[in-house]
Amino acid sequence: MHAVEFQPIRVRTGSEDKEGRLALLDGELIAILVRLDDEVHDSERGKWFVEAQFGPPRRVEPFGTLDDAEAWLRAQIAPPATPRPEPRQARA
Repeated sequence: MHAVEFQPIRVRTGSEDKEGRLALLDGELIAILVRLDDEVHDSERGKWFVEAQFGPPRRVEPFGTLDDAEAWLRAQIAPPATPRPEPRQARA
């Protein structure tokens, strides 16, 4: 299983959103998350936003918790399901 780790870091965003996390997968940086703390975020305040991402498809909506972010990151790195071959039609 891959190791996902979040390291605290302050981020200079130009707003009150300063609390950040470096998201590491097996020791490699895959994303920078920022906690939405500025009052302009209304109902999104306290959630985690992907400020920068390296690798998986870009996520736009914020996560409610870091656990939610970890689950999404793990889902992005999971190997894709192998498609089953189509059954052959019998010839008449």
